[in-house]
Amino acid sequence: MAAKVSFRDKVKHDPLVVAAIVTAICLGLLGLHCLGEKLNAKWTWAIFTVSVLLLGGMHARLSAMWLKRAEELIIWLKNLIEGRDAAASRKAVRSNMLSMGGRLRPLLEELVESIKTLRLEKRRTEMVLANMEDGVIVVDADLRICLVNRAVGDVFQAIGSSAVGRRLSDVDLHPEVVRLADSCISDKQVATAEIKLPGWPQRVIGIRATPFRIAGSDSAVVILRDLSEARRHEQHQREFVSNVSHELKTPITAVRTTAEALLSGAKNDADLVDRFLNNIIKESDRLSVLIEDLMEIARMDSGVTKTQKTDADVKYIVDRALDVVYPQAVRKGITITIDIEDGLTAYCDELQAVQMVRNLVDNAVKYTPEGGQVHVSARKVDSGVEISIKDTGIGIPQGEVGRIFERFYRVDKARSRQLGGTGLGLAIVKEIIESHGGNITVNTRLGKGSTFTITLPDNQQSH
Repeated sequence: MAAKVSFRDKVKHDPLVVAAIVTAICLGLLGLHCLGEKLNAKWTWAIFTVSVLLLGGMHARLSAMWLKRAEELIIWLKNLIEGRDAAASRKAVRSNMLSMGGRLRPLLEELVESIKTLRLEKRRTEMVLANMEDGVIVVDADLRICLVNRAVGDVFQAIGSSAVGRRLSDVDLHPEVVRLADSCISDKQVATAEIKLPGWPQRVIGIRATPFRIAGSDSAVVILRDLSEARRHEQHQREFVSNVSHELKTPITAVRTTAEALLSGAKNDADLVDRFLNNIIKESDRLSVLIEDLMEIARMDSGVTKTQKTDADVKYIVDRALDVVYPQAVRKGITITIDIEDGLTAYCDELQAVQMVRNLVDNAVKYTPEGGQVHVSARKVDSGVEISIKDTGIGIPQGEVGRIFERFYRVDKARSRQLGGTGLGLAIVKEIIESHGGNITVNTRLGKGSTFTITLPDNQQSH
């Protein structure tokens, strides 16, 4: 609501009011003279001359003051638009509004609020664009860049804010971006494409150009989205399905072939029947283990498996894990030794930790020749609890170490299948370790053996 301006303030700050008062007095005197003819010609000319001089002086003064205030108002508007000198701007507004009798106050207040709102919206838009993961490029009808955000520079290193005002074709962009933007504006419809950028790992970028009109001119907004992770995930899914199909087919085919052999006459040979039935049982067990591992992987991927961490006794974990592996070790004449510090605890899910250690020891026994050794140790370290499984097995070629935790990956596929491996054991181990915030390292020598070392938090604070 506009504040009232007193007559004194009007007279004090508005020269127009003063001029009007003086002029009114002079003209009043002249009027009295003309009406009453009481003043002689000398006085009449004197009053007239004084009136003209006063009016001329007041006009000059008034022009100078209005010019000064107009300049102040222009400076204030410039500062207001640029968001600078807010205190001086408010003072100038009050002074100008007062001198103008409050006539501009509603307009100026509306202008201030409008500019303030626009500036706030501009800053909000800039913050949104700056923090978007997707790259945004806005171009006009001539394919000149009107706007570009920071994420575009993450995709194309050579482009930045300096690109504004330049044509798309003059900037170091993929040619498909230029073609898509041009097609979008000329055809006035959404255009999409995917490009693959050179380098390793390879990056896949999705491009979507959408047309729009502003101020009667055609423009387009080009969105760049990094699809690399999504495409890698899709590739892994396809490989996973292919591997699962193959792994399921192998034991089923073996069971079917054995059953057909029995039906073809081998059932009459007691020795063959015994061997074939044992083969069926072996392949059935392998199929059962594979399905169990697949279900475990699926539960981990879907988040169904809940990690319930407690302070678990490490010796108890190792003992439970070895209970399952001991029979196989005895059959191969492999010695398993244990060295665990007394009272050692780890902050982990006890059941998952047992499965993790069991998978590692099971692998160690499978790939260690008869008469070999497997040593399980655990100790307290600065980063938590360290559990090591060391064997005297066949070892792993150095070039293969980086891939052994991939699903279905086997260094020796034929040997792994012969030993009943599913190719998922180490993948499950890695999933469990990552869910606990731990890590695993591998130290191996071909023909000498391998050592898998796990580090887990020893308490909740270190997790």
